[in-house]
Amino acid sequence: MNLKKVPNPLQSAKDKAEEVAGQLSEEVTEISNAAQEQLDAVLDEYQKVLPIAESLGLRVGSFEVEMGILPQIKTSLVGSLENINNDAVKALIEKHQKNKLLVLIFKALLITKDMQKRLNITNLKGIVVDIRLGVPPKVSVHLAS
Repeated sequence: MNLKKVPNPLQSAKDKAEEVAGQLSEEVTEISNAAQEQLDAVLDEYQKVLPIAESLGLRVGSFEVEMGILPQIKTSLVGSLENINNDAVKALIEKHQKNKLLVLIFKALLITKDMQKRLNITNLKGIVVDIRLGVPPKVSVHLAS
């Protein structure tokens, strides 16, 4: 038996692992590129939200960038619940229906304001809209003192 012709199982495993790692790297790059394109689109929407939010008395309270395979940005809008006019917000939602992020943020504002009123939570008059700009975007709203 010629030992030189017997395949080395360790080398075969190493070669296969390198091949799989290369394929994974390519797929991660593709996913990351697609996510970056979607993040760019969400950022464009957010940029359009800011002046409209400012017209309602909301301002940027925080801004944080997280890097990873799927990058994301965490930001918040803060303001006073008393300054949020339901009719004005509904009109803005109607006017900017194509901006999904704006619609998501402003609907969350209206729901939170309605809950505050229904539950008679009068001691919390501040509002914080936490926004995760990622794939997909996410919004949460909480009341503050």
